Amino acid sequence: MAKKIILVSDDVEETLELLKYSLEIAGYSVITAKNGEEALKQSQELRPDLIILDIVMPKIDGYTVNSKLKESEKTKDIPVVISTTRGLMSKMFSTDGKTKIDGFLEKPYTVEDLWSKVKEILEDGLWSKDK
Repeated sequence: MAKKIILVSDDVEETLELLKYSLEIAGYSVITAKNGEEALKQSQELRPDLIILDIVMPKIDGYTVNSKLKESEKTKDIPVVISTTRGLMSKMFSTDGKTKIDGFLEKPYTVEDLWSKVKEILEDGLWSKDK
């Protein structure tokens, strides 16, 4: 079985590296994006199994990235987890439609929280690329 691919997008280099390392240890293949524009481009080109987005990023914010992902036939079914220090941001998203997200991680969170959320979405059968 091929490794699941996760796209992580955050404008803080240290956060990107920590998330990449943590997810690789758990057996996932990880690609990174430093801003929303990169995240959109890589999502379209690589169609990852999961996208983890920060909200506050240069060029295009995570909220807009998520909306654009949901508008595209190519990316609308890719699960998205929002990762942010702004806990109230969760109220801006829904469980369906243009603002749909599949998970929310409020910073600071532990590696175990990250692994648990990713496993819940990818390994417990909540999403499949073949849908």
